[in-house]
Amino acid sequence: MKIVLRLVWFCALAALGFWLWTICFPSAEKVILRKVASLAATATFRSGDGNLTRAGKVQKLTAMFAADAQIIIEGTGQGTRTLTGRDEIREAAMAGFGSLTSLKVEFLDMTLRIGDDRQTADVSCTARVNSGDAKDNGVQEMHFQFKKIDGTWLITRAETVKTLS
Repeated sequence: MKIVLRLVWFCALAALGFWLWTICFPSAEKVILRKVASLAATATFRSGDGNLTRAGKVQKLTAMFAADAQIIIEGTGQGTRTLTGRDEIREAAMAGFGSLTSLKVEFLDMTLRIGDDRQTADVSCTARVNSGDAKDNGVQEMHFQFKKIDGTWLITRAETVKTLS
């Protein structure tokens, strides 16, 4: 009976240790997917959010990108726009946060591939964006490239993906 009790205690402690390990040291996959979800939450704001809240979101959003990151957006009928570096990304975010009444961003159907070097990653997803009082969602395929820089996963490239439709 003592052996069974000790075995149960050992298994419980091992399970607790494993659980704590996964909380304290999450896998790269979990960290990156959380970063993408955090990007969507940071880019989302309501009409009631003040300028200080929006400015804080701009700073947080900018910090998610590498210093030399690129964002390439190809809109229907608007041509291609490329933002290079944190400064351009910050300026565009400030302009967008200032000119829109509200914005809701969601990233759906995320697929992740970690590079063989475990220092790079690619995320493909569907972005659903609703701005202002528009009832229609803008839906666009997106691709993000991440790189681990000084121990932190940062976005080095974000781009819209041309679809066949």
